[in-house]
Amino acid sequence: MEDAQEKKKIKIFVDKNNLATVICQSCGHAKQLDVTKFINLNKTLRCRCKCGKSFLCTLEFREYFRKKTKLSGHFTFLRDHLQHKIIVNNVSHSGINFSMLTVCDIKIGDMLEVIFTLDDTNKTVIRKQVEVKSANNQLIGCCFTDTQSYDKELGFYLR
Repeated sequence: MEDAQEKKKIKIFVDKNNLATVICQSCGHAKQLDVTKFINLNKTLRCRCKCGKSFLCTLEFREYFRKKTKLSGHFTFLRDHLQHKIIVNNVSHSGINFSMLTVCDIKIGDMLEVIFTLDDTNKTVIRKQVEVKSANNQLIGCCFTDTQSYDKELGFYLR
């Protein structure tokens, strides 16, 4: 019979050199692994620690950590300034993923301005220009176009 530890999947972030640090949830032992051979595989891996415990893990090859959210906001197309309500599903230093609450014709490559309010104590308003990178029905993935300027409020929120 598998214990609860073995059934729970652990997300492991991979750095730009394809190295992942795997930490055993039972004993805390850490080991850094080269995971280059797993780049194109989207599957769960079974890891076994020297303490004898095994656990499931998935490798996350994203450059930045994404924080899951449920933030209200809206976007406007830069071409016509029409406004549409959204819910921001997750956010990172480099982009966001949101669900549209209204139907509109949005395509990969569209340039938008997104405005959303963080659920921090100051209710910080974030205003960013983005480029649409994925559009799947009402689910939209975007990257921030101004990656040079560091947004300290967003950075603090993502800690």
